[in-house]
Parts: sequence; structure tokens; C-alpha cells
Amino acid sequence: MSLIKEIIKEAQEKKYAFGTFDTSNLEVAQGIARAAEVENMPAMIGITETAAEYAGFLPLVNLIKGIIAESKADLILHLDHGKDVKFVKKCIDEGFTSVMIDASFYEFEKNIEITKNVVDYAHQKGVVVQAELGKIPKMKSSTEVGTTLKKMEKTDPDEIEEFVEKTGVDTLAVIVGNIHGMYKPEGNPHLDLDLLKKLREKVETPFVLHGGSGTPSEDIKKAIAECGIINVNIDTEIRIAFMGALSDFCASGQMVTDPRKILSLARDAVQEKVEEKIELFGCGK
Repeated sequence: MSLIKEIIKEAQEKKYAFGTFDTSNLEVAQGIARAAEVENMPAMIGITETAAEYAGFLPLVNLIKGIIAESKADLILHLDHGKDVKFVKKCIDEGFTSVMIDASFYEFEKNIEITKNVVDYAHQKGVVVQAELGKIPKMKSSTEVGTTLKKMEKTDPDEIEEFVEKTGVDTLAVIVGNIHGMYKPEGNPHLDLDLLKKLREKVETPFVLHGGSGTPSEDIKKAIAECGIINVNIDTEIRIAFMGALSDFCASGQMVTDPRKILSLARDAVQEKVEEKIELFGCGK
């Protein structure tokens, strides 16, 4: 059994979740790996297509592979929200052991068709595939909560069995009130735990929660303990921690000629945030 399959199996059995944390540079990837080591918990280091465009596919992938090779933690290289089938297959060929094919923006039958295509290809190489059912919106402004939530299409309990059966997907990202981005604290909607429980009754497939940034901690704990969430994705809060550290340094008026002295502060901030999230997700372990 591959490492990622072992991690998923243990999370299911012990009712805890591991985190997927996205990166596009060295310091964030290091912060994630160091946090996983400190907490002695598995984690996935995720990249997106836009991150690969920014850093270069091979430079970024090889950087993360190097960090994983040197780490004492159980770390997985993961493709997050892969929308281009060719790119997803490229990641599989390059040694990713976990990929997400996100065809949720298509109609139901097309989502099934594209997802099954990737699953069939990935499973030949022992790679785990995650898909998404429903449409998760992205918060572009903390003032547009109402507008964003109206765009949400929650996962339909009447579709989930057919989707899982026809695609053979390994894990499924469900939409139950979660969004990408951050809200103001007073704008945080709660997860629809009743819907999540209905979805859980329909299939045994492990569930993934995207848009974990800003989601109330108590909701996350219940989703993990009661509803089969075994993986939670965090990106925005990592970016905020990283940029916050840089902003604080700049505001201090200090001058340095070595960028490492500044970027190491951002790396430490990322590590602290990831440790906090790992502790939250691992509450049941």
C-alpha cells in the first residue's frame, strides 16, 4: 500500500484529518514540512497550475521533492484543483502520488466523464485521485459574502452515489457551505453539517474539505469527528501569515541587504500557522 493510501486509511479509522497546504515557493514549502515534523503528523504539500506557471513546473516540483526527501515527516506531493487533464496527467507522470481533477465547473455528466478519464489513467500508476462535486465559489472581497454564497452549488445527495460509482474516485471534495478565500469574522457562514451527514450516509468514500481558511474551528472539528472529513485544505491563511510577517518587518523600518533574513521570518510565520491547523485537524488522533 502506498504512503498516501496508508495515511487516508489511518485518518478514516482514527477519525482525524490531515492538511493539504499549498505553496508556490521555497519558504512556504519549508514552513509546511517543518510544521509537520514538529507535530509528527502527515501532510500534503499542494501546488496548483498557477503556482507552476509562476515558479516553473520542474523547478517547483523538484524543490518540493527535495524537501520531502529530507523531511522526517510523512509528506505527499499533491496537485490541487487540476483543471487541465493534460496537466494532471503530466503531474502523474512526474511522480505525484495524489492529484485532484476539478471538473466541477462542468455539468454533472461531463464531470463524471473527465474524472473517470483521469482516474483510469492514475490508477494504472497507483496514484490517488480526488474530485469535486458541487461548485465552490471564491471570495474576492470580504464585503461580498451574500453574493458569493448565492453562487454556491452544494453537493447534491441525489448525485453523489452515481458520481462515486461511475468515476471510481478515491476521495471527494464536497461543498457544504465552504468557500475559497476569507471572510470578515462576522461573515463566516457555518458548514451545513446536516447536509454533510446526509452525504456521509450515501457513500463511504473519504471526504475532503476545501476552503478551510476562516471556517469556524468547531465546525471543522464536528465535520472530522462526525462526518468523515479526512483532509482539509488551507491556502489563504498561509498567504496571510506569510505576507503579514513581511509587512511587519517593513513597518519596523529595519534595513537589511540579505533577503534571507526577511524571508525566514515569513517562513516561521507559515510554520506557526500550519502547526495550529495540524493540531486542529488532528484533534481526534
